[in-house]
Amino acid sequence: MKTIPLEEAYKILENASAIIIDDSKLTYPWLSELKGEGSNLFLDFTYEEEGLVYDLMFVEDDNQEVKVSGSSIFLRELEQEDEDPRTKITILTTKELE
Repeated sequence: MKTIPLEEAYKILENASAIIIDDSKLTYPWLSELKGEGSNLFLDFTYEEEGLVYDLMFVEDDNQEVKVSGSSIFLRELEQEDEDPRTKITILTTKELE
């Protein structure tokens, strides 16, 4: 699995039509600008599942290097204690018609 800088992953998210979180939740990314500050919240997702509300937050400091595999990026959530289980975010884009 390769890694890319956060700035490159951010551009990918900006251009996404939608995203799939952990292979099951279709949503649209909510992005705020990158500020070069470790505690800056740049990405946030909220979703409901079986009556429970989940809020996934991502800050710059935890994601300076982003893992990439195929059309998916892997980001570390705020306050995630383990280095490795990262949130899988699959990027969906529109197909260019010729």
